[in-house]
Amino acid sequence: MSPAVRHVVPVDPKHADGVVAEVYRQVKSELGVLGPAVTMFSPAPELLAPVWSLLRESLLVGGPEERRAKEVVATVIAVRNGCRFCTDAHVTLLHAAGEPDLAEALRAGAAPPEWAALAAWAAAPSMQGPFPAEAAPRFIGTALVFELITRMVKVLAENEAPSPVLATRLGRSVGSRLLRQAMAADLAPGASLPLLEERPQWARGTAVREPAWAAGSPVGRAYGAVRSMAAYGSMLLSDAAVEAVARTVGAQGTDLTGAVPELTGGADLPREAGLGARLAVAAALAPGAVTASDVESWRGEVFTDHCVVHLLAFGAMTAVDAVQDEIETRNVDA
Repeated sequence: MSPAVRHVVPVDPKHADGVVAEVYRQVKSELGVLGPAVTMFSPAPELLAPVWSLLRESLLVGGPEERRAKEVVATVIAVRNGCRFCTDAHVTLLHAAGEPDLAEALRAGAAPPEWAALAAWAAAPSMQGPFPAEAAPRFIGTALVFELITRMVKVLAENEAPSPVLATRLGRSVGSRLLRQAMAADLAPGASLPLLEERPQWARGTAVREPAWAAGSPVGRAYGAVRSMAAYGSMLLSDAAVEAVARTVGAQGTDLTGAVPELTGGADLPREAGLGARLAVAAALAPGAVTASDVESWRGEVFTDHCVVHLLAFGAMTAVDAVQDEIETRNVDA
């Protein structure tokens, strides 16, 4: 049994329709399993679709050999960010790719020598890396989507293995057999992009700004859509609260911490605005510290599950965009 989604109620696959049903169908068909790392976004379908699109177009596309390398990137980020769910999920996928020793070494935080360069890149990504230049958007997209997903999982799902079976090496080996076909697939790019057209009326016409590192590619379109839809979460806060979130993340950096940092410039915020800003900052920097009372204190009787997902995604993407800025400016020769 998968860990439960917390703080919101995901759409049950049995009752899903529209874009949620189509995302669920693609996920089960192409990723091999539908779990809380995807369903937690379902109360906000306009976020669910681009997050899945970014995951698919970056991680899943490129063929089996490239997929194996990007699973290394995903695993390194999951371990660093302390996301046990994502760690054991992607270690199991590496088992499915025929790399059990690599999988377990990465889980322990020690990349084998032949993978050390890529693991080092994953820990501090830059515009270039130990992969072909044409694959750079997919590798960078993989790094960024897992900076987002690990944060959101730590807030919205129990931070434990996707199944008790996958908590042991033997279990991961056995469980990986169900995923071998998906890991061996060579998927065509762009199949998820039509999902990005399915937006609610209030979000139609919103400009999607593709990043320079992936402009004109499916990854760029998907990343721009995630950023655009996550930005709607800022509308749940006052302008002063949004500024406090930006200042706090800017001052603290992008590494995850165990406790929510004090808001920078947030002392004069009204109570509700302060609670919302603190929750957004927690999603960015200390997602594992978010409690049910934190969410309920902000939600009250006003905000819905849809609002909760959007606020948390706005906070998490504040940090992810900061990581993207670091990637664009990092000296690859350093």
